[in-house]
Amino acid sequence: MAVVIAVLHAEDVALEFVSVLRRHADRDIRVIVGQSGAGVTLPAGLSPRERLRLLAPLVEPGGNTAALPSPEEVAGWLDGPPAEVWTHSPADHRIRRARFGWTVSCAVPGLTVTYSVGDNPFLQTVPGEVAALTGAEADIKIDFINRHAGELLRSRVADRLVTTDRVPVVERFFAADVTQANRLYALISSLGDDAAVADDPWEFGRSAYEADRLDATAAWVTRWCSPDDGPIVEVGACEGELTRRLAGKGYAVHATEPNAGFRARLAGRMRTGTGSGTGVEAGAGSPDTAGAVPGVAGWPGAEVSPDSLEDLAARRDRPAAAYLLIEMLYYDQDLALLDALPTDRVLIALESGRLNDLVWPWLRGQSVWRVAERLELAPPTLESVCDGLAYLRKRGSRGLVLTRAGAAG
Repeated sequence: MAVVIAVLHAEDVALEFVSVLRRHADRDIRVIVGQSGAGVTLPAGLSPRERLRLLAPLVEPGGNTAALPSPEEVAGWLDGPPAEVWTHSPADHRIRRARFGWTVSCAVPGLTVTYSVGDNPFLQTVPGEVAALTGAEADIKIDFINRHAGELLRSRVADRLVTTDRVPVVERFFAADVTQANRLYALISSLGDDAAVADDPWEFGRSAYEADRLDATAAWVTRWCSPDDGPIVEVGACEGELTRRLAGKGYAVHATEPNAGFRARLAGRMRTGTGSGTGVEAGAGSPDTAGAVPGVAGWPGAEVSPDSLEDLAARRDRPAAAYLLIEMLYYDQDLALLDALPTDRVLIALESGRLNDLVWPWLRGQSVWRVAERLELAPPTLESVCDGLAYLRKRGSRGLVLTRAGAAG
């Protein structure tokens, strides 16, 4: 059975996996290059320098836009179950490498894959193996890049640019199964549709920080609206942890969620009365229809629809006591859309940097809304994620209450 190193670009073997060449000096290693689908065998008995030289013809210093392979394609390239697979972290900040590493994990679902920690300034992965290179091995890395990938030292493609920190003299790895890989990839894909590949990727149902933040947010809503004031609209409800809290307090909540995977889980949890992290799979709730799906016994008074902020502003068919924009203004929405919402009250929660960069400049340039309250809902904290595989800085949450100018507060 083969030892496989699966990388997005050929130079990645030199950048992140030289210690694996040393580890398996007496075994053939099959290298798969995801960008091109090319493969090459590095024979046993050759020196690391000689092995890397076989990869030189596969280095393509150009772009980074070729279609990524599917798990089925990668499985075909493997040509049978491998003994070991080494690849990119599903949490690599370079999203195409992260997706390729995740794809590799999906191609070998019964195998625990070993991942290079890779490049991520926001999420620190705890390595299970650390391999320090010798000076001679570091020279091999440097020589390979200079001779065969020198164009990447001045690449204008951020993910292809070779910088000093991307040529580590200490290579770090961790092992994970496909479920853990899904969770890591979902975290790094948080602003895209792939965030839904894992159930509860932000660990709303597991995290003490998230529970405290959500409890504080629900209490904040109750101070500004009572259930008797009428329905509230929660935009971008994800899997419904805030929805559940508000429905439990007697509110009629219209939850919207454009992501089909999250929306299906949310609809299922409305029916069963469960929270995030309970194993309700995508599709277990309602079909993915365009209309609102009402809650039943689990969360009475709640319903879910696929509406985006843009949809709600365009149609203006959901008058509400308040619109809740909780931790969802990260998608380059036009804040002028708030003017069209059929409400006199909007509650916004974001981390402070995003508030300062996006919301406050917009507020200073408009006259439709006034700030009725600002407060801290949750302070920043460091927290472990993915069963201790990694940790990150939860950035905290600050709330703003906006009331329409001239309306009763």
